[in-house]
Amino acid sequence: MGSGVCCCFLFRRFSSTAAGSGGRATAAGEAAPSAGAPVNQTPKHVNESSESRGLYLDGEHFTVRTIIDRQQGGMPVAVFVAPEHWVSHSQVIWNYADTSAPVHASAGAENPADAQAFYLFPSLDLFWLLPTGYYRQGQNYLGQIYAQPMRPEALLAKFAEQMRGRQPGFRVIGSKSLPGLAAALNLPASNAQQGVGLKVSYELDGKPIEEEFYGVYYHADIPYDGPQGRTWQTNWGLIAPHSFRAPAGVLDRRREVFTAISRSIRRNPAWQARLAAVNQYLAEQFNLQLQAGYDQIAAAGRLSQQISANNDALLASIDSRLKTSPNGSSVTAGGRGSADKFDDYVRGVETTDDPYYGTSQHANTEGYHWTDGYGSYRNTNDGSANPNQTETGNWTLMQTTR
Repeated sequence: MGSGVCCCFLFRRFSSTAAGSGGRATAAGEAAPSAGAPVNQTPKHVNESSESRGLYLDGEHFTVRTIIDRQQGGMPVAVFVAPEHWVSHSQVIWNYADTSAPVHASAGAENPADAQAFYLFPSLDLFWLLPTGYYRQGQNYLGQIYAQPMRPEALLAKFAEQMRGRQPGFRVIGSKSLPGLAAALNLPASNAQQGVGLKVSYELDGKPIEEEFYGVYYHADIPYDGPQGRTWQTNWGLIAPHSFRAPAGVLDRRREVFTAISRSIRRNPAWQARLAAVNQYLAEQFNLQLQAGYDQIAAAGRLSQQISANNDALLASIDSRLKTSPNGSSVTAGGRGSADKFDDYVRGVETTDDPYYGTSQHANTEGYHWTDGYGSYRNTNDGSANPNQTETGNWTLMQTTR
């Protein structure tokens, strides 16, 4: 089974566009999200080759797909790319009674021509207590499932069995540790995490299928000291579980396409800030219910009922908190924050320091951007190419704006 983290790009050597010839770019295939999207409204020069349609890989153009949270006013949660003719879908569900994990997001993209598909599943959040005896195994408690920890490979195998175990001929082919998976998926680093992959086979509509499951295993031990002594809670599970599916014999050949999809996921900083604000609000309200004398499960249920009855009040409260606190978009000394970079990614551009305009934007399908300082540009993926060797003028390689 492959590593699941490789990706390559196929582009021409040079593309050029005169200044002013390109308009403000949007992501191919879908309009950039508007409701709640952290779009930078500062006008910038956008330089885009007419031949650039986004990522091109294994004979297919890719387009940007957006995961939308309709319960939070239509805000984009994240974006990813998929082959332009694939059909994508997503779902974001909030349950305010699940105060430990109140939101679950999933997405997928499927090839209508055959069984090829990419699936992104909700995170799997579990917990365990020592000493034991408080809860039943398999019980969902405030959004986490009570279960005894197991090894990463065993957890992913159990997850795959739950997803596909009812398919005829289901069997596990093998598993593999993937230390670099979290970094490849742009996830925050943690000492207690481990990437893992698993390959299975089964039949779908009478045809043999192969599917690879991936996820980042996490494990954290938390002590609590109380009247009964010390109790340990272990939070564990899978972050970003996802899978690649294809007809038997096709998956290995198309691995670069699948890994390009999984590596393309970018999370919206504005939505992450909103999630943090919702979590803070739920924790505060949950504690108020406890202080009023309700036990934990009853408190969560009562809180969920109150929010469901007046969801607009929750949204207004969160809006107010975000207006009076940092929005989670870190800003560098140059003034560009994570929200600006998310906006660039959605629109398929890279912002560079430009001696002619101050900053200019170029298609991110090419990694090197040269300017003559007078509004002309040469863009390429060839790191050894230098227009000073082939053209007149004094060409400078522009750096990405930090």
